[in-house]
Amino acid sequence: RGASQLASPAFDERLSPGSLVQEVKLEGERLHYNRIAGTGYGPASGWVSVKAGGIELLAPIDIETPKSGWKVLQQDLPADWSTASVPALPAAAGFDPEGTLQPGPQRAQASGRPFVYDRQVNFSDTKPTGLRMSACLAAMDECRWDLTSLCDHSVHSFVRVRFPCTSLIIEMRPAVGRLAESSELACPKPDAKQGIRSWLRLEAEFGWPMFPMRIEETTAYLVGKHRGNDKREALCTAAFMNIMVDEDSGTTLDGASWQGAAEQFWGRVKSDHSVDRLYEANLHKLYPGGRTPFAPTTFRRVSWRMSSVYADVWGVLYHARIPELLWEVNAQAGAPFDKLTEREPDPQAMAVDLPKKMHFGTVYDVYCFLDEVAKKAFYVLFPEGSTEASECVLSVLAAYEWAAAQATDHSISAEEVELVRRSRNAAFAFGKGGDRPSATRLLDLSKLPQT
Repeated sequence: RGASQLASPAFDERLSPGSLVQEVKLEGERLHYNRIAGTGYGPASGWVSVKAGGIELLAPIDIETPKSGWKVLQQDLPADWSTASVPALPAAAGFDPEGTLQPGPQRAQASGRPFVYDRQVNFSDTKPTGLRMSACLAAMDECRWDLTSLCDHSVHSFVRVRFPCTSLIIEMRPAVGRLAESSELACPKPDAKQGIRSWLRLEAEFGWPMFPMRIEETTAYLVGKHRGNDKREALCTAAFMNIMVDEDSGTTLDGASWQGAAEQFWGRVKSDHSVDRLYEANLHKLYPGGRTPFAPTTFRRVSWRMSSVYADVWGVLYHARIPELLWEVNAQAGAPFDKLTEREPDPQAMAVDLPKKMHFGTVYDVYCFLDEVAKKAFYVLFPEGSTEASECVLSVLAAYEWAAAQATDHSISAEEVELVRRSRNAAFAFGKGGDRPSATRLLDLSKLPQT
């Protein structure tokens, strides 16, 4: 906003997650800031709340100044906001006009429609061939965070509840390459630099098949350099399974008391942005079936240490970084795995299962299986020296054949979604040099030489 008062006019953009700002003045829980160039996006200067509804929105950080120093952005704010003509956002559903606790979402939402979130493409989101898969996943995470502004934060018990992603499937569409070329949407001006500063529109829908599970499907669209553009192209679609977990005990929520709290907390989202087809606990049923088993022709086993690059603020693997994790594993595995990323660093699609946490600094054994013809790889990760298949922390089926990308149809099958959940034991047994597991409708290891 243009002034410290919550009644002052709002700018037409919000300060984005990930922004690094310099404090100019702090009045209670209202901060006057200047934004550091190259971090996040939004107004160069303004007033924001450091907390809302008991949730910390901005936190002090001890960070070393680069040798070249910070480039601090700054813009003049109106001296008298009561007469200033600062563009205001439409009143957002869920906003508390008294300015006490509840912030509203980025934009007004419509009941019975997907939850909508806008996000601008930054340089770090891009690669020579378009938009990074990890940037799409991170944008969906921001959308999910904005969604919580619709929740009932008077449910104080949910302050200690987290919503880890336990499964995800993402499919990139051919249009993702638009951000690497001069197209009508990505580069409407001759001097535009590819798709940087283009707008993405994310639309999310939800299902609640059983407590404490939540299913989400989000599609990211390219709408061009003009945020309000009616034209759009689908860039990717992802499905997620999230489980509600008590952060104090580390266990999933259980019991009538927790279920009642969840109903109250998520009530608005559940009533306004849910669809019947996502009330399905088995994600594979959202995808087409009838395909042959995954039949790898090559096997490698490598060790991989998780660095801080892949960790969130809790030192746990951030799921949006999995595409980069796979790139690093492929490089370590060598030929023919490294051939998968010669032209395109990201997979076109992947199905992921995260049964346990992965921690910064830990070394993992990675069992890598590759079908060279189909350009699909199956990766299963265990803590170094694991003796039981139940110790698996991550399994991924990644498809690297971009020619298979579909504008509307799926490139991931129901069998491949099931594979990452149901074939870890067979992969572990083979990787340990045990007897070759019998072929199933999901996995056939008969083409591999015995380890």
